Amino acid sequence: MNRREFLKTSALAGSALAAGCSSLLGKPGFYGPTIRDRLWMWGHHPAKGETTFKGAFKERWGGKAIDQAAGCRLMGIPNDCVIRWGGMPRYPWGDYFEQFRQLKRFSFGITDGASGGLLEKMRIAFEELKPNFPNFTGCFLDDYFCKHDIGQKQLPIEQVAERVHAHDLRLSIVHYSDQNGIKPEFLPTLTCCDEISFWFWRSANISTMPDQVRRFRDFIGPEKDMLLGLYMWDYTLHAPVAGALMEKQLEYALRFLRDGTVSGLIFHPSYLASLEVPSVRLSKDWIAAHGEDLWNA
Repeated sequence: MNRREFLKTSALAGSALAAGCSSLLGKPGFYGPTIRDRLWMWGHHPAKGETTFKGAFKERWGGKAIDQAAGCRLMGIPNDCVIRWGGMPRYPWGDYFEQFRQLKRFSFGITDGASGGLLEKMRIAFEELKPNFPNFTGCFLDDYFCKHDIGQKQLPIEQVAERVHAHDLRLSIVHYSDQNGIKPEFLPTLTCCDEISFWFWRSANISTMPDQVRRFRDFIGPEKDMLLGLYMWDYTLHAPVAGALMEKQLEYALRFLRDGTVSGLIFHPSYLASLEVPSVRLSKDWIAAHGEDLWNA
């Protein structure tokens, strides 16, 4: 980034702060001291996994798609991001959310692949989840920069953040290294969020993690919570992430956790947790080995 771009970025950030986002930052000390406390699953309904892979779980990969809390248990992960990809579970969902009571934390997608606009999903978060689940901690903006769904942007981001924080919840967002990039125009929106998850959609780009993650940390500033997304399945190849690449992801992730570059990790997706494939097995082994390590130590 040259000087002109830096000055433009700073100006955009300043305009976001002036709009009120400076008072909407998340509370310090949200996470505990261990790495495990900072681990999340990216949770999808198992029906979406089965339909996406057309029965390949059993025939090709030796397992079946499982539900979100079960995936967290198998992985040794205490937190889940509930994202209704493909509209699952369909609303009204009965007692579906009861499974999340056993988790330490869960968040809910207020922009995602489910029907209904942003305002309706915020209503569900504020009126149905927050009063009934003490471990419901936040709202997630999934694919916020990628979709052109009018319903998901019914409010300016400053007002979304204000309403989320008024209910003592955190606002998180998805940002892709290979689809969004590091561009000044994204910074005002990112400034309004408490936590930013940074993703590498294509496993072929895992080798760029060391440079891209540190550049993105510099871009958003040192105080913002940042989660590194780790795909166990490459959706561009329709196959699990190769074992060697998964090992490299985990190696980079541990380095970033130890030096405090990232606040935590999200493993994607939950319904893969029962499969005996290298990317899942390596992730489980890594969590078992490092879950009780201290973060930033």
